[in-house]
Amino acid sequence: MELNDRQLAPEGDLTIFEAAEFKESLLKLFSNEGLVCLDVTHAKRIDTAAIQLMWAARKSGRLLVTGMSQDLKSKLTQLGFSEPLSE
Repeated sequence: MELNDRQLAPEGDLTIFEAAEFKESLLKLFSNEGLVCLDVTHAKRIDTAAIQLMWAARKSGRLLVTGMSQDLKSKLTQLGFSEPLSE
C-alpha cells in the first residue's frame, strides 16, 4: 500500500485478509489534518470488509475516494449504500 501524508493508494486485493493492514493505513492517513484521498484505482478485489472500513472512514467528512470502478460502484449499490462513498 502506497501511503503519503494525504493519500493512500492500495494495490492488489483489499479483502478480509488485508483488513488489519488497510485499517492501520487508514488510521495513519487520518492522523493528518484536512481532506485525505483514498485512490482505489489499482485495488483488484475489494470485499465487504474493506468497504466497511471505507464507509467508517467516510464518517469523518474528510475522505475523497478516487478511481472507483463500475464494479465497486455496483457492489456498493447491491449492499444498500445509496450515498456516495466520498464526502
